[in-house]
Amino acid sequence: MQDFEFKRHFRLTRSTFEWLCYKIIPLLRRNSNEPGIIGLAWEQKIAASLWFLATGECFRSIGEKFGMGKSTISYALRQFFDLIISKFLSEKIIFLTTELEVNRITNGFKITRNFPNVIGAIDGSHIPIKAPHLFPVNYFNRKGFYSIVLQAVVDHKKKFLDICVGWPGSTHDSRILINSNLYNKFNNQVTTHLNNKYILEQTYFNRKHSQTRIKVEQAFGLLKGRWRCLLNKLEVSFEIVSHIITTCYILHNICEERCDFLSPDEQYHEVETETNVNRKLNTTETPEGNVIRNSICNFLWNQRNMRKR
Repeated sequence: MQDFEFKRHFRLTRSTFEWLCYKIIPLLRRNSNEPGIIGLAWEQKIAASLWFLATGECFRSIGEKFGMGKSTISYALRQFFDLIISKFLSEKIIFLTTELEVNRITNGFKITRNFPNVIGAIDGSHIPIKAPHLFPVNYFNRKGFYSIVLQAVVDHKKKFLDICVGWPGSTHDSRILINSNLYNKFNNQVTTHLNNKYILEQTYFNRKHSQTRIKVEQAFGLLKGRWRCLLNKLEVSFEIVSHIITTCYILHNICEERCDFLSPDEQYHEVETETNVNRKLNTTETPEGNVIRNSICNFLWNQRNMRKR
């Protein structure tokens, strides 16, 4: 394939593909029960795994393209997902750990929309799945299909900083947040405040908030536009669905770090955003949260008035 065809099919450049092969083929070889397998076959397995993520095609169809049986494809995918997660998850999806990182991201958001003290934008999204055998009703969401929910925080450059994958589709956003590692980090004295899902009352605050947190909607659009297996029902064993989604998150960040960008016309646009302000929320407002929100509202309003003088 020519380079543009390669990226159109595999959703990343040949250079990023070769980098991935360089990083993980030695690990695949070390963990393999097939000591005689040649390098090209490893590349075929990685390419077949990426093709699945990029298209969501069935194993049979992918096997015909790459000269592999259905069971070989299934095994290769599991190997690929497990290795990407074990090798890269803690390297590529990292929440803020230093004051320098906090300042870099707060400055990035402030430059974007003049919104102060923002260290990330948070949102949720549904990934369609087959009805699981156990407790299927829990996975049937308000939109009328079976899904699991993703919760993610992104920075001003649309890289994922924190992910929570696997909650049933009927679970409310607030319950996912309260039970996430992210929530625990903030309760354990994280130094700056993250704007999460408040019921917003002040009109000017609503608009500025929406303009700032659109970064997370754009990041989901890039994630699903690149890895199109996430757009339709994942016809795979329920046990590996979370592994597939986590792998897609990691590969998104790898591509963004390597400036392997997706063209704007290939970004997926949700018909309905997950945090539509007209949606009834069950979140409980706290006095501390109201004080923070009101302080930001006053800051934004004063800034607006100063610019008008």
